[in-house]
Amino acid sequence: MTADLWALVAAILLAVVQLTLSSVLTLRQLGGSWVAGPRDEPREVTGMSGRFVRAHRNLLEIFPQFLAALFLVHAAHAAGSLSIIGAWLFVIARLLYVPAYAFGPVGLRPICWLAAQAGIFMIVADLFV
Repeated sequence: MTADLWALVAAILLAVVQLTLSSVLTLRQLGGSWVAGPRDEPREVTGMSGRFVRAHRNLLEIFPQFLAALFLVHAAHAAGSLSIIGAWLFVIARLLYVPAYAFGPVGLRPICWLAAQAGIFMIVADLFV
């Protein structure tokens, strides 16, 4: 398996860890009755718990782009060094995004987001080199 696909495995594991953390924090804040119930009345977690939940949602929004970029370069047999660097840049930036969102100073989270997006662009760039 190629190094960029190992980065995909790492990104999937990150998503699972973030989902687990978000679920536990939501359960602790909103209670088991609401979490296990039909959730007819909408509720949102707040504070630190809300930041972890929003960080996970943000990963879910950008993950399809990452996956599509990897699919494209592999389908085109164009995966190379840019794909590897870009994929790992994405994973590391998304890993840093979580504490940046939860604890970081203003401005750090967008830098992590931009770095992850740059990783996706690097993967796609392998189609053209």
